[in-house]
Amino acid sequence: MTALTLGAVAGLGLLLICMGLTRPTALPPDPGRLPQLTAGVAVGLVAAVGVWLVCGWPVFTLAALAAGLLVPRWWAHRAETAALASRSEAIAEIAAGLRDAVRGGLGVTDALGGLARWGPVALRPALGQLAADAAAVGLPSALEGFARRLADPLADVLAATLALNHRLGGRNLSQVLDDLAAAIHAEAHTLREVRARQAQQRLSARLVAAAPLVILLAIRQTNPAYLAPFDTPAGQAVLAVALLLILVGYGAMVRLARPPAGTRLLPTHPTPGGGQP
Repeated sequence: MTALTLGAVAGLGLLLICMGLTRPTALPPDPGRLPQLTAGVAVGLVAAVGVWLVCGWPVFTLAALAAGLLVPRWWAHRAETAALASRSEAIAEIAAGLRDAVRGGLGVTDALGGLARWGPVALRPALGQLAADAAAVGLPSALEGFARRLADPLADVLAATLALNHRLGGRNLSQVLDDLAAAIHAEAHTLREVRARQAQQRLSARLVAAAPLVILLAIRQTNPAYLAPFDTPAGQAVLAVALLLILVGYGAMVRLARPPAGTRLLPTHPTPGGGQP
């Protein structure tokens, strides 16, 4: 039984690797996809072997394999969430930097060029592209492209406000930027608090989901005879149903903790005329 299960786990891992290498696709291959798939297979196989050595239950072994396959994706999502939080803070810094530059006597285009050199490091390339586009096609179209590339609701607010002020020829640009900087900073602060609370709720969900599994494994190590009924096919079916219920409950808790997505003010695709609607 041990050799059969380990062989099945190893065979499944090799099958996933082959599928990732040979499956045809119409899109260009993503350079980061193969390392992520390889890392997922490696983590999954290690987790599956470890769980098999601890409890010897095929259902838990396959569940560990599946969980290990998802670890790189979870890690990438975590990095993406951190990048979104940093981007929100950077956009608030851009609004404040524009306000200070305009108060110093610079125009918006010149201020954007300056921010491309001394602004937030993560957004300097985007700001440089914005300044170049503003000189080539005009500020409103450049702002639309900037917001579309960042795909962030706060960037939409910044771009829409600057474009509207440019079209209307507002003379109180410094006051507009002051109010805009305060609003974006407050929104970024709110998003930071929401993400922190979401992280706490996700951690609570993981602890609640992991608690029964850890208890089962602990009992399996300390008193194997007590859980002997789970060694039968019927017992494995019961464990499979229990794992499914835990997974559904975890998914529900995570979904309830997910904050609503921000509303985009600008289109996600270019408008036919190249400018804003």
